[in-house]
Amino acid sequence: MGQRKRYTPEEKAKILREVVEDGKSVSEVADKYELHPNCIFKWRKQLLEEGKQTFKIKRPDISRKAEQRKIAMLEEKLRQKDEVISELAEELLGLKKKNSGLR
Repeated sequence: MGQRKRYTPEEKAKILREVVEDGKSVSEVADKYELHPNCIFKWRKQLLEEGKQTFKIKRPDISRKAEQRKIAMLEEKLRQKDEVISELAEELLGLKKKNSGLR
C-alpha cells in the first residue's frame, strides 16, 4: 500500500476550481488527480460551510467604538451608584449623630 497523498489548501482550491469554474465533472477531476470523488465532495462541503466566515463583517473600528460606548455607560452608572451610596452614608451618619444625643 502506498502512502496517502496530502493536499495543501492551495491544491484543494485548484481542484475545486476545476469542478466549479471549469465545469468539469467530479469524477473526471477525481480521476485526473487520483483521488476518490467523495474527497472532492467533502472539500466542497467544507468550503461552503466555512466560507461563510469570509462574508462576515470584520470591522474592528466599529466593535471598538461599541465597546468604548459600553464602558463609558457602565462607568457613568457606577459613578451614579457611588453618589447614591455617599448620600446614604452621609444621611446615616447624620441620623446616628442626631440619635446618639437622645440616649
